[in-house]
Amino acid sequence: MTSECFDLPVAARRPAEKILRDIETAGSMILAVKYGAKAHGFVIGLTCAGVINEEQSEALLLQFDHAAERKLRELSM
Repeated sequence: MTSECFDLPVAARRPAEKILRDIETAGSMILAVKYGAKAHGFVIGLTCAGVINEEQSEALLLQFDHAAERKLRELSM
């Protein structure tokens, strides 16, 4: 995914892309779940800090969740 996929302020885009890349390149199910949890913490932090609103939070969580689900499915085969 590219930075255009994230509806985030510029300063939050780079960490979001890194977390997504970590999920997509995870070499084990444990790492995929770990990075998925990291993504959730990241979104909660942005929301609590007031950087993103609830709608953006939900959209971002969906992007991370879909990436983690795809990776877990891939690793389980």
